[in-house]
Amino acid sequence: MTSKRPDFKKSNIMANEILVVSSDIASFPVKVKKVVKEWTDIQLRSFKAAKEKGIDIEAFGSEAAVIQCLDGRYIIFYNQDDIEPRIKFSILHEFGHYYLGHELNKKDEEEYGRCEVEANCFAAQILMPEQVIIELKSRGAIINKTFLMTNFGVSEEAAEKRIETLGKYNYQWRSEDEKLFDESILFKYGKFMDGILPKKNQFNWFEDEYDRQSDRDSWDFDRRSRYDRY
Repeated sequence: MTSKRPDFKKSNIMANEILVVSSDIASFPVKVKKVVKEWTDIQLRSFKAAKEKGIDIEAFGSEAAVIQCLDGRYIIFYNQDDIEPRIKFSILHEFGHYYLGHELNKKDEEEYGRCEVEANCFAAQILMPEQVIIELKSRGAIINKTFLMTNFGVSEEAAEKRIETLGKYNYQWRSEDEKLFDESILFKYGKFMDGILPKKNQFNWFEDEYDRQSDRDSWDFDRRSRYDRY
């Protein structure tokens, strides 16, 4: 039986929907907790708060974050002792499981691995949109881990993985559904990109050529005027 591959297309499209529609994402770094509250009624609680309530955090099986359904209510528990960039990624990763419709229980090892990859893809796209990165690169930005950490507020590990993943991915192979959001994302986050590296005025060449042609026309007119005198 052929194993089911991670659905990168679905993960990207659903992340793109949030990037376009969310009123709580206007720039970067993303305010992750606000995004989760904007889109769901999921509660966010630290491991410390869980422990104080008598919840066995050791049973979570994760040192970063986990989503649990308790008494019919979904809660994302996260490790408050992690650095902030890791906390944000971990929360978005767990939110991704919920938003992508993953079965949170009863997953075999293979299914678990597929869902983990999809949730990582979802979180990375919201924190570091590929459209924005590629546009900045086209403007001349050097995309390295320091650049991503500084401008998108992600951890070193997340930055390295994003560069590695995008390096293996042919951006031109995307489906029309995936491309549907490109223009809206680039427009919405134009100010953010301009703050890093302003886009060269696409009309500069035209304006320069227009000025040069005006000078030539003026010179021709003066020359003809002189000839007309005789």
